[in-house]
Amino acid sequence: MYNTKEQITIAGAQFQLLFDWLNEEGGFGYTLQVKGTDGFWRNVSAEGNPLVRGRSFNLFPSEIVELRPNEAWKLSGTGSARNEKNEVFAYPWAAIVAFDETNGWLKVKVEVDSEQDIALQMVDGVEPELTVDMGLLPPYDRGDHVWFKTSINNPTKWNDEAHGNDCPAMYYYDAYSHFDLMMYFDMTDMSWMSRDNVARFLNYRCGFRRRYKPAPAYELGLYADGFSGYVFPKGKQTFTYYIKAKLRASSPTESRALTELMDNCLQLVPAEARWPDKATDWTDFAERCTTDLMDPQCWNFNESYDDFILNYVNGYSPAWQEAFESKNLTIDFTKSPCIDSAVFIGYPLSVVDALMPNRPYSRLLERILKFTRTYIQHKLEDDQARKSSGNEVYGQSITGTWQYVYILEQIWQIGHMKGDKLLLDYVQSEIDEVLIPMSRGVSYLYPLSFDMKTLRKHGNGDAYMVAGIYAYFMVNLYKAESKPLYLEEAARALKPLLHMPVNSLSQEVFMFGLGIQAASELYKLTGDEEYNEIYDYLVAQNLRMMYWFNDETKEEYRSYNTFAMFQACSPIIYPAFFENIECLARIASTLDTHDASKGLLRVFNHARKNNLFLFPQCLPANRHSSNLMYVPFENLGVLEDEKTGWIGQEIYGCGQVYQAYLMWEAFGKSSDRDILTLNLDNYKITDLGGIHERDLHFIVYNPETERRTFDITFAPLIRGGRAWIGDTRGARNREIEIVNGAIALSLDADQPLYLTITR
Repeated sequence: MYNTKEQITIAGAQFQLLFDWLNEEGGFGYTLQVKGTDGFWRNVSAEGNPLVRGRSFNLFPSEIVELRPNEAWKLSGTGSARNEKNEVFAYPWAAIVAFDETNGWLKVKVEVDSEQDIALQMVDGVEPELTVDMGLLPPYDRGDHVWFKTSINNPTKWNDEAHGNDCPAMYYYDAYSHFDLMMYFDMTDMSWMSRDNVARFLNYRCGFRRRYKPAPAYELGLYADGFSGYVFPKGKQTFTYYIKAKLRASSPTESRALTELMDNCLQLVPAEARWPDKATDWTDFAERCTTDLMDPQCWNFNESYDDFILNYVNGYSPAWQEAFESKNLTIDFTKSPCIDSAVFIGYPLSVVDALMPNRPYSRLLERILKFTRTYIQHKLEDDQARKSSGNEVYGQSITGTWQYVYILEQIWQIGHMKGDKLLLDYVQSEIDEVLIPMSRGVSYLYPLSFDMKTLRKHGNGDAYMVAGIYAYFMVNLYKAESKPLYLEEAARALKPLLHMPVNSLSQEVFMFGLGIQAASELYKLTGDEEYNEIYDYLVAQNLRMMYWFNDETKEEYRSYNTFAMFQACSPIIYPAFFENIECLARIASTLDTHDASKGLLRVFNHARKNNLFLFPQCLPANRHSSNLMYVPFENLGVLEDEKTGWIGQEIYGCGQVYQAYLMWEAFGKSSDRDILTLNLDNYKITDLGGIHERDLHFIVYNPETERRTFDITFAPLIRGGRAWIGDTRGARNREIEIVNGAIALSLDADQPLYLTITR
């Protein structure tokens, strides 16, 4: 135990917290220091920082005890607050502060134990906050300092106003003092957040905040710009956050800073991930989803289209209905043929059907492809009729940009895979007459909507990451047709993304996935290292929109996990099934070319388990029932958006059931379901006839805490061949023969390996 006359240092290799006794507060306050090139420590923050800040908190430890030399310390003290009767009372608190030498993060975990609810006073700001007072800003702080600092604030924000509820981390570089600082906030632990105090990311922000009383200064951390209520709940409540700082000689770009922040946050991904109680596996869910999709609740009929697929089960979405009614409009999804559902399902289902003959997939695929061709035939006839009458407008004039480009790309994928001339001819005419001219006309700065008549932006809103869809589409066209034009178009669209403001790209999250694929493919085709930089940056942008926490704020939310799901779209603040799978499946397809950290593999492991919670089958029956248990809900409720399933059961997202199956089990499946088997060939299959003859690539990873021995069984028609084992990407350290379609492996805890099957 240290007494009040001592300075106490909690030191890491590159930064430390120096605690000094503060007489007025009756406890120790810390100064953040970084180690200079001369080996001496220098202050980069103001002195006297508490572990938690606020009128009811201001937690300054009165005792500090070293638990493990140079590794962990216990800090404790007494807080003072008021109850709802405005009576002052004291409460005990304790904290563990520990350095992790393997990654350089300092973890601070504070536990407050109050016998009474704390009446938050919200005096001189909102409380509680987890901020570091960094001291005075330099002269002319609105000018020179603003111009040259690098700051990544979260959660994501789109259209200059709408915040998401995703990334609980921040990065800051000070160009005057030449240091950088990262902080990460464990939102799983901080389950006290609610609409009775601060409803998490409805008001909390991670990052830089300037203040002007009594002089220009700034602070970094978790701060609030508003609040929901005044009650901090009694009992044991936790504040958990991480800090990392170091000297840095030169300013990073925003893109580099975001990449480094996400790489460092991946070091904190927990290993533990649980299966839903009623989950089987993705093989079973894919087959049962296929049966459900044949149900009449997923289809309708009219004279124009005959049999057509819907977007939501029974064409019912309470959220969309509510949204339209608020505008005095009506909508009837039961009468709307949904080409989105057809092509989003048709592409991956074609692969599954070819890989798994004699399974229930063929009838559904035939039905979907028939509707797709009928829909396109009608569209061609309608367009021809309009042109003949002198009206050059292609149907409805105003079109959502990402929807137009993405659906066109998916139709092309089906047409190319199936050799369907009708689909390919339709896509080619759209490419020549609309897609390329529109892209050039907007200088590849894609709008949220455009006018099919003028091929120009309509209304407000941008969707710059449509460039990712477009570039990936152009790369695939180039690979199929060898026309240099397409490669040039891909480069023109993708390269500007690296140089755009970091907060300008977040809209539909899945668009990052196609941009990631485009960057990877362009790197392989050209060898241009800039594409590697773009790749790393877009992966970071994609992970930035991930949910890095499980929501423990309500009993209902504790029945499922959200870690490694994705915010559907800034600022549509709920995890959504289509986006969850689409993001990761596309990243997976690049990991034969780009390295995967253990943190990223843990993300995949959380995702393959947690996404099963989106099915009615895996949710509490007393809350979320359905006649179709294997069609996923679009959304799960979280603190910021509380209505699980309110958007509806998304038929259009069922294509991602097949993508999940292809990614985690269809090509290779472990006998031990806790072992992650990640297929790296998603989106690479264009020749269905040769699907059983192609080489296969996997990452196999043991996320558990002990060594595991297991078998990997390959798809039914893959009976022989050679399996090459590599400790790192591209390595072939040893060879195993495939016997009866399987191989035996053993992996140590937290060990990955690369597996290549040569045919």
